[in-house]
Amino acid sequence: MQSSTSDHGGFEAELAATDRPLRDFALWLGILGPPVLWLTQFEIIYSLVLPVCVAHSRIVLLVVSIAFGAAIVGCGVLGWNGRSPVAGSPPRIKFVRHFMAVLSLMSMSLFLLVVLAQVLAAAMHSPCPI
Repeated sequence: MQSSTSDHGGFEAELAATDRPLRDFALWLGILGPPVLWLTQFEIIYSLVLPVCVAHSRIVLLVVSIAFGAAIVGCGVLGWNGRSPVAGSPPRIKFVRHFMAVLSLMSMSLFLLVVLAQVLAAAMHSPCPI
């Protein structure tokens, strides 16, 4: 007599459809990469305000922000490219991959907009308080 826990009929098909760790990593990187990169960029910009004020040159802030903006775009594109499911995968897996890919594009757009706002603020206002 077979128990219900040893029946792997549907599970094996789902396991084969999700057995792509690099694609899964790309999807998660597309979702979680932009906020982590923005937070890192924000902390670096915050720590560079005093040296930039002393040197009277805002170019460092702009270069750091543009570099992190490019990395955020890279995470979003990487997440979008990880959306393609394995051939013959169940519709649920296809939906989840597509949803995560769209979510990575939305995360990229939101945090790219925040970085752009910080670039505009750094370009228009002096970092020196006085």
